[in-house]
Amino acid sequence: MTAKLEVVIADRDADYLGLLMHYVRESDWSELLSVRQLTRPDMLREHRQSRGADIYLIHPDFCIEDGMDGLVILLQETPWEAGGGRADAGELAGIYKYRPLHQLFGQMLELYRSRSNPGEPRPVSGAASVYALYSASGGAGKTTVAVHLLRCLAEKGQRCLYWNMELFPGAAFPQEADVELAARFVYGLRTNADWTDEALPKLLARAEPYGFDYFPGFRKVKESLDLTRDDVASLILRIRAAGRYDVVVIDLESTFHERVVGALAGCDIVLWLVTEDKESAAKTSRLLSEMKEGLGGAADHLEKCRFVLNKHTGVLSDKLQRGITGVEGKAISMTARLPYVSKWKQLHGAERSSSDPLFAERIAEMAELIRPASGGDPVVRTSDSPRASRPSSRHD
Repeated sequence: MTAKLEVVIADRDADYLGLLMHYVRESDWSELLSVRQLTRPDMLREHRQSRGADIYLIHPDFCIEDGMDGLVILLQETPWEAGGGRADAGELAGIYKYRPLHQLFGQMLELYRSRSNPGEPRPVSGAASVYALYSASGGAGKTTVAVHLLRCLAEKGQRCLYWNMELFPGAAFPQEADVELAARFVYGLRTNADWTDEALPKLLARAEPYGFDYFPGFRKVKESLDLTRDDVASLILRIRAAGRYDVVVIDLESTFHERVVGALAGCDIVLWLVTEDKESAAKTSRLLSEMKEGLGGAADHLEKCRFVLNKHTGVLSDKLQRGITGVEGKAISMTARLPYVSKWKQLHGAERSSSDPLFAERIAEMAELIRPASGGDPVVRTSDSPRASRPSSRHD
């Protein structure tokens, strides 16, 4: 995991600073930010001379000197003074002091990402890579792996999108998709309507402090059931063509519904999760055999599958020790082995977002294998799209 960002918040209002500090300590922001509060201008001068910071969030009452080492953002008293975070050339951006704290820190982080080192090349280049998280049986931990993979890639500077395609998505993310807009979007996919591309960003929200966008899944079962293989192919092409993302992760259910097959066909890599129990191994072998025989037209996409052993305790079943039978009767190999994390036992999906050093290390190793930081994806894509500029910080 990357080092924490050093943030200095300078304001004369000690009660306000105490509120901010308490929020950071009690939230996931504590994993990303190291925050120091300053209530006097002399404290700010002393801190600059001794330590410095990545981000300075400073009330205009303080004297802001030239040549400060980090990104300086004004902590404004009114929305009008803040100006939505925008600033003309040579001016400092501002954030409204009394907006909800998760929005305040989210906007601060987006300003840092977009304005610090703007000319620095991205770690990975090329069109969006699309990964599908799949398993032959439920409870394999697809959402957990998806979220941590996206966290890892976002920390490396990648523009990432999580798309939930489960029939019954869990309440893992705070914001639900708009029911009417989602229904209209599905209709647009099916009819190839011109306005579909404009509707897509409005379905998305930002997962902060992790820095990736997400679609939490359709709230109405009908929208998911109505999606055909062609609809999903159109969705993936539209996301690629928009040029807004470097990485897209699609969270699938353990079925072979048309939309699932469409995602398997349209993605670049299938991250197929297997767990240590015998049922998971047996179902995987059976499904691979039927796919090879032509189930769902998926035989041509078996070469995309990368098998990942999740919830690994170090004790393999006899089936796994012998190897799961894959294509042409050969035992499949595991691209990665992700450890079992006992503290997540009572949690579900993206709720398992608290950091675990060993799990994060194994996720980072897997990310490097499937998307090397030196550039490009080792898998040849079925379709590519031109690159485009970085997306806006939030979707309205």
